[in-house]
Amino acid sequence: MQRPSFSIYDASAGSGKTYALVKEYLKIILVAHKNDAYRNILAITFTNKAVHEMKSRIVGSLSEFAKDEPSTKAEDLMKDLAIETQLSIIQIKSKSQQIIKHIIHNYAAFDISTIDKFTHKVIRAFAHDLNLPMTFEVTLDTENLLTEAVDAIIAQAGEDEVLTKLLVDFTMEKTDDDKSWDISREILETGRLVLNENNRNEITHFQDKSITDFLTIKTKLNKLYIDLEKENVEFANEALLFIEKNGIDPKSFSRGTFPNHLQSISDGKFNPKNKMFREFEDVSINKTAKDTAIIESIIPDLLQTLDAIYKNFEKRDFYKAFLKNITPLSLLNTVSNELAKIQKEQNVLSIAEFNAIIYREIQNQPAPFIYERLGERYRHFFIDEFQDTSEMQWQNLIPLIDNATSSEIDGEKGTLMIVGDPKQSIYRWRGGKAEQFIELSKDNNPFNNPEKVLEHLDKNYRSYSQIIDFNNAFFQLLSSEFENADYKDLYKNHSHQKTNDKKGGYVNISFLPETDPNEGDEEALDKTEQYLLATLNTIQKVKQQGFEYKEMVILTRKRSQGIAIANYLTEQRIPLLSSETLMIQNATEVRFIIQVLKYLKNNSDLEAKAHFLLYIAEFIQDKMPVHDFIAMGMEEQHEQAFENWLMSFDILLSFQDIRKKSLYEAVEIIVSKFLSPTLSKGKGDNVANRADDKGKVLGYMTGGNYSHLLIEKAQEMRKNPTDAEKILWSEIKSKSLDYKFRQQHLIDSFIVDFVCLSQKLVIEVDGEYHLTQEQIQLDNERTIVLNNLGYKLIRFTNKQVIENVSEVLEKIKQELSLQEEILNSSSPVSAPAPSGRVGSGNAYVQYFLDIVLERDVRNQAGISDFLNYWDKNAEKFSIPSPEGKNAVRIMTIHKSKGLEFPVVILPFADEDYSRKPKDKLWLNAEVEVFGLPKVLIDNSSAVEGYGEVAKLVYDQKKQEELLDNINVLYVALTRAEEQLYIISQMIKPKKDGDYPANMASFFIRYLIRSHVFEEEKLEYEFGTPAKLSSENKKIDEVKAIALVREILNPKNIKIAQREALMWGTHQQEAIEYGNVVHEILSYVKTKSDVDLAITKAVEGGLITFGQKNIVFKTIQNIVNHQELENYFSEENIVWNEQTIIQKEGKTIKPDRMVLTKDNEIFLLDYKTGTHNSKYQLQLENYQNAIEKMGYKVAKKALIYIGQQINVINF
Repeated sequence: MQRPSFSIYDASAGSGKTYALVKEYLKIILVAHKNDAYRNILAITFTNKAVHEMKSRIVGSLSEFAKDEPSTKAEDLMKDLAIETQLSIIQIKSKSQQIIKHIIHNYAAFDISTIDKFTHKVIRAFAHDLNLPMTFEVTLDTENLLTEAVDAIIAQAGEDEVLTKLLVDFTMEKTDDDKSWDISREILETGRLVLNENNRNEITHFQDKSITDFLTIKTKLNKLYIDLEKENVEFANEALLFIEKNGIDPKSFSRGTFPNHLQSISDGKFNPKNKMFREFEDVSINKTAKDTAIIESIIPDLLQTLDAIYKNFEKRDFYKAFLKNITPLSLLNTVSNELAKIQKEQNVLSIAEFNAIIYREIQNQPAPFIYERLGERYRHFFIDEFQDTSEMQWQNLIPLIDNATSSEIDGEKGTLMIVGDPKQSIYRWRGGKAEQFIELSKDNNPFNNPEKVLEHLDKNYRSYSQIIDFNNAFFQLLSSEFENADYKDLYKNHSHQKTNDKKGGYVNISFLPETDPNEGDEEALDKTEQYLLATLNTIQKVKQQGFEYKEMVILTRKRSQGIAIANYLTEQRIPLLSSETLMIQNATEVRFIIQVLKYLKNNSDLEAKAHFLLYIAEFIQDKMPVHDFIAMGMEEQHEQAFENWLMSFDILLSFQDIRKKSLYEAVEIIVSKFLSPTLSKGKGDNVANRADDKGKVLGYMTGGNYSHLLIEKAQEMRKNPTDAEKILWSEIKSKSLDYKFRQQHLIDSFIVDFVCLSQKLVIEVDGEYHLTQEQIQLDNERTIVLNNLGYKLIRFTNKQVIENVSEVLEKIKQELSLQEEILNSSSPVSAPAPSGRVGSGNAYVQYFLDIVLERDVRNQAGISDFLNYWDKNAEKFSIPSPEGKNAVRIMTIHKSKGLEFPVVILPFADEDYSRKPKDKLWLNAEVEVFGLPKVLIDNSSAVEGYGEVAKLVYDQKKQEELLDNINVLYVALTRAEEQLYIISQMIKPKKDGDYPANMASFFIRYLIRSHVFEEEKLEYEFGTPAKLSSENKKIDEVKAIALVREILNPKNIKIAQREALMWGTHQQEAIEYGNVVHEILSYVKTKSDVDLAITKAVEGGLITFGQKNIVFKTIQNIVNHQELENYFSEENIVWNEQTIIQKEGKTIKPDRMVLTKDNEIFLLDYKTGTHNSKYQLQLENYQNAIEKMGYKVAKKALIYIGQQINVINF
């Protein structure tokens, strides 16, 4: 089998591109002689989800091939592979078994990744060669890095004279233009230019320019601007004088327009939008004029003068546009340098820098060294979603791929397969350009190997025929919108798709009634409300046809539109999944933590205090009404009094102690004090934590010492399970029950053995003592409480579990199924709510903790710094969308790319695509004048007046924007499988009969072309609105891996852990016990430090909570020992574990040195085991070293720590 060296697959939406990729990948590894051919393949895509899908498809296919009875789908693929590879089915089966086994044991070499991950791997491997720190961390947070850089630049005002002048002048310019004096936004925009790949080539021209250079250019620009205006006034005056000298009466010109035009230029009132006189026919002469002949004779000269004037105006306006952007542009290098400095200080590397680093390195290198090793490994390349590959990413990959496709190893050439669709290119702003794919699809080939094959995947396997037919006709029509030949060809000749065997489907286009644009903002608000109502009506209509909520998606172009829909549908009690419902900042628990942090930052913040009290009133205390609780708490103005008041509600905490902790420790304390029942459920358990009539959370209470003891006890019980609990937990952990369980979990004031929170099922494994009358009564009470909380409880004896665990598991399975039926019938399925009142919120808190930890570790952030960071970035963070929930999804069109849904609803389909985005344009400049080949200006229609070259740039930009807008629409309309609903607004044609540049006009023109449009009709249907699909496919089905049982001799197993945590086994007990006490004593300087030292030991995991009392007693015996009283006195200076460097360079470290007020030293060393004379010699060595330093050692002693304390004085 010979594959082409370079194959391009043009894959329209739903055409089975992933299937094609997987099939080609499988062909390579199945025909290879070795079982590890996958090691030589690099597959690149652009999202983690796409990586997961591709890996799953490949591994899943191999796994199915290896079975005796593969699925029908797998059989079809095997047959295709057998034909194309000329292998038999038996050979494919056998080879698949070998490959899948090899992949499992070498999964890291199964290289399918995002392009960013691959680039990161390359940079990490060659960090030293690229002059990067070996330990750098990757950051996605480029916006915050830029903000820090801008703040640092502005902070330099007053220090750097040149920079200060620039910033002050810029501020004054903005004020003169009646704009905000805050210049940080413009500088931030400049910083974004630095990191945006689209500007890399242009920015290189500015790298050698200083702020002084730009100030010089600015001065020259201002002078040129003024000179051009003066010259035009002179030209205009000369033209008027010329008319006068020739004795021409101004009234001879029709309405005097021509001389008036010249006069307006002379007066400095010229408007480029006014009529211009460029041709002879443009100058109108009155029919009654007596001097017509003279006028006609001088018109050519006048037009020539005007032509010079107009060209001057073009230059003037160009200079003005450049002047507007020159100040931020002059800070390019300053921002870039500051950004590099911050990254170096924080030891981070922005992901936006990855491609640029490699790009710079491979330029002008015939054989780029960073690819030398990789080039030998990778022989075959797959690039998915190629239209999203930026130009720089592609240029970086070319040398690596060229090396593989141009050479042979064992007679086999390397290959490249790229798959993409330029119609789905919607990421131009980050470097992904449809033009790159279009050029490759034509004659362009960047490789030395000329072999290239282009395949068109033109059959749609996703959608029903009605939707395919609609999209075919609709986008064929839109091809006429383009002037660019490539773009026109893309939609005219490459958007048509063949249908599959799914016949039917439904398309609905509806319009809101036309509104009068002069009626102001109130009418605009009404329009939004109409869209919301139309969306709700559509959902209800679809629901009546038998579709479930989870089969519907609402797509919006703007995030604000999605928010409006989410808010409205939530009010209408429609279950939702959207970026808003999943945002971490919207979770009640997270908002509570933020309010506590605000109070910790400033205890005079009454708003934060009130929110803090509100949460406690609603979810923790139940002694008084909410309002009264808040009112009383607000009256406690002093913090100490406030803490004492909280203590009366069993809430024990010290705000001052929390402030002393690191940021992460502070948040952990808040969580453990107030949110631990939620957090204990773990990530991903979407379980209702409902509130009873009193507002008390139906979980266990927190806030006091009682819950803390229960937590410690539960931890101890997890470490020391019974034999029966070990056996059952082993089975449960193996996922054989398909549900997630928790072990030794707190519910209310009880520790239950096992609980499945999602199905509210509790399992108890009872020992013999449960047969006593007293215990039976206690168990009954526990059962009643758990039942009231909504839990079902089942019990098994130790004997049942040990002797017949399979029967126990079967019983549990039955109860789980029963519970699932009960829960599904008793409560409606809804989206996970980010609130402690109706949702567990645990995932939100856990993700928030991750954010806090990362910020704390990377920036050593304090509370104030974190709160500033959170204010700017909170909206960026959300938890992953849970699969399978019966809820309507709301997402932006960009996020929907690559996905498919049975029903798609597209409201707000009336966007004005003629509006200019806020990006900038690079135009050619006069190098001899400015020393710059390019300048930056605003993207506006005024650019058309800057000359012919500028107009060409502007027109191309307009075409690119139109392509991007139509591509976005293409992505939206091709997500639907069965039904598509488009909600737009009716608009009327302009006077010339054409429609405004509005998306609504696309749909109106389509309806006109289809001969169904009626001016008064607002709804159009294509197909029949009925559900055609069968039962829903199961999402993310969990498949349990059976437990592999082995008979192992426990004596052959040694678990490495701290022996001190095994007290009670007697082995090395004294030695290990002494070592731990020794370490804790290093925290103790005086007797008053003992409590804090014990707490620190527990928090640090040195001892467990259960060991706390015995260690405390031992240390108290030491510090209060009658022979050691002077060693732990409050009035002495103490050094614990202090290193002393001796004259010869050797170091010693006495356990404890005490300097008394008499300037004498007491020496103390802690030992374990039996007395040894070498320890005495050690003390004497310490004494000699200390006395050489000029101190007198008055006392020295050894303490032997074991079951008893033994003090030996010397």
